[in-house]
Amino acid sequence: MTLHIASGECAADSLRKILPDAKILPFNEAMCEGESCTPIYGDRFCELRAAAYGISVPAYLQKSPRDVLQTINKYDRIELYFDGDMFCAANAVTLLAYLEQEKYGGVLRFNLLKQDGSADVLESFPLPPDGWLAAYESIMVKNKPMETGVAVFDCALPLLSEYRQDDNEIVRFAREHSGMNERDLIGAMLKRFQDYGLSDIAAKRFILKQQKQ
Repeated sequence: MTLHIASGECAADSLRKILPDAKILPFNEAMCEGESCTPIYGDRFCELRAAAYGISVPAYLQKSPRDVLQTINKYDRIELYFDGDMFCAANAVTLLAYLEQEKYGGVLRFNLLKQDGSADVLESFPLPPDGWLAAYESIMVKNKPMETGVAVFDCALPLLSEYRQDDNEIVRFAREHSGMNERDLIGAMLKRFQDYGLSDIAAKRFILKQQKQ
């Protein structure tokens, strides 16, 4: 039995049109925001994720993929569908670390998507089963760079350290273009920082952040 895990709701909806009978799970996380810990999807982890999103733990658990992931070992194959930006790389490494944590022993395959919310696959390749917990703990928990050996992740994840800075290049861009109206500025930020996988919500948060500095 195969579980298809998509980077979010848009990719999952697109994938459902292609694979209407498949089990598809949107990975509704934004691991580049807030703090992380181990064990992944333990009580403390869920508390930190809820705090990162500014919501209650019950509200977080309603959208979290945790319940399905707790049954992960009933699947003999997992297909991941993520694009190549920093946002997706952080999520994918966290997911892969969870699978290692749970001693998942099935087939793992990564499908690199176009960065347009579709399920169009640019490249597909197998993934190793281990090494992910060490990468997660270094990159996500300790904020220390570490290569994973997977090129798409190793190109994107170095941006995470910059993203986590209080005065990062996104905030500086918002400050330098503060004369623009908010809608145009958000559009410019999404285009300029596409490699981050920046959302309009995150862009607005960075605009507000520079206004308070």
